[in-house]
Amino acid sequence: MICPSCKTKNTEDSSYCKSCGKALSEKLDSYQQALQYATILENEGQLDEALQEFVKADSLKPTPEISLHIGNIYYRLGKLDKAIDRYNICLETKPNLAGALYGLGLALFRKAHITEAIKQFKKTVKIDPDFLLAYYYLGICYYHHGQLQETCINLRQLLNKNPNFTIAYYHLGEACAQLGNLDETIENFDKVVEHNPHDAPAFFQLAVAYYKKGELDKSITYFKKVLELDPEHDRAKHNLKALEDVRVHYY
Repeated sequence: MICPSCKTKNTEDSSYCKSCGKALSEKLDSYQQALQYATILENEGQLDEALQEFVKADSLKPTPEISLHIGNIYYRLGKLDKAIDRYNICLETKPNLAGALYGLGLALFRKAHITEAIKQFKKTVKIDPDFLLAYYYLGICYYHHGQLQETCINLRQLLNKNPNFTIAYYHLGEACAQLGNLDETIENFDKVVEHNPHDAPAFFQLAVAYYKKGELDKSITYFKKVLELDPEHDRAKHNLKALEDVRVHYY
């Protein structure tokens, strides 16, 4: 097969020229153009236009990777059922594609199909043990199911792999608080405020934890910090007044 651009002779089964890399057929050239243009549009945030180009490329040469792109765009557009269909098409031909399993889990999670979402996130981390967001959403899913021990296990695994994943400390702290693990609650919310010293809800959680430990002075300090950051925080106002009244009468 002769390349129409550089006239290099290629084997008959070649798709692209071995010399210049050009597509050797009009169909492949259209596919390449659609794919490149779709990628540019997606990166620019022009999702509807990118979707059209990916669908065009898919009609010329369907691949699991293109189905994954299409599924991701449907997800970002909020078209969850179509996203789920595309992720499943992708997984039919490439069942171990971690990105498709994760995307399917996210779409199921947003539809409140928590048990099914958990299955997909578990498959994701089994295939790719460093897929951090899958651990995060496993923790969140288990939290919604009231399975707090499983929440803690997955969020600890995430933080062992990436100690800077700040939001995981917050959710781990919440789960520990509900389990009555006050020291670990404090440890996690300390990490939150270390990364974000303006996080009023995290200071509130610290104040409550110290109150439950009986460390009233520290609790008062943190309730005051909450009100510095959020002067209209009604629960902090109420709790601070109650604690200051206790201190006046008994200390």
